[in-house]
Amino acid sequence: MSWSSAPAQTSSQRVYRKLKHDIVTCTLAPGRSLTEQELCRRYRTSRTPIREACHHLEREGLIEILPYRGYRVPPLTMAEYHHLNEVQLIVEPAAAALAAQRISSEQLRRLEQWVALAYRPRDAQSYFDFLEANYQLHVGIGEAAANESLQKIIAEIHTRLMRFFYLVISIDAYGAELKAEHRDIIRAIASRDPERARGSMTEHILRTMQRSLHLLVHAHAPPLELPATRTNHAAGFAGRPE
Repeated sequence: MSWSSAPAQTSSQRVYRKLKHDIVTCTLAPGRSLTEQELCRRYRTSRTPIREACHHLEREGLIEILPYRGYRVPPLTMAEYHHLNEVQLIVEPAAAALAAQRISSEQLRRLEQWVALAYRPRDAQSYFDFLEANYQLHVGIGEAAANESLQKIIAEIHTRLMRFFYLVISIDAYGAELKAEHRDIIRAIASRDPERARGSMTEHILRTMQRSLHLLVHAHAPPLELPATRTNHAAGFAGRPE
């Protein structure tokens, strides 16, 4: 269970979820600076919940704490996206292969539930809900691998990737392809075939990289209405990886 999904949420957890939503959807634009007072007004709460939520988001790589100045939403760069993809290709196929050997029937049932969720084109909230499901799916595969270290790495990668993925699906819809690829991965894991699972996950990551890089590099303003502070090339991306 994640920090924000406890049955009875505290004020800090509610602020965390709202702030995370606004960061992932670029409602709070990449690179934007925020004061503690501004966040208190925005989320109608006191300083303590803001500080606790921001400290948690800092650990996830979604906010930067600026001593004596406040906070900053980290900029999005092609270099970061490239580096996250590289780590994905190392750890996620291995996790899928292990999951094929170790998954329980209950874990498989949960993964199949996450695969079933789709998003509606031009519906911003459904994009966010889909990304939450995508996160749960990939982290669930890490959990099924029965390797806590792998699961933590996958959770960090996919938390940081959510902003990139949100921009991609706001530019173009390829939900049917994603759903088919996710089903292939789950079928491979369910077949208890480690190499098939490894191959399905590798293929999915490579296809996602190809789709995303094409859209993020060549697209200009996304079709969704986003804050005026955003720039072209998908919310202020700063160059390609060198």
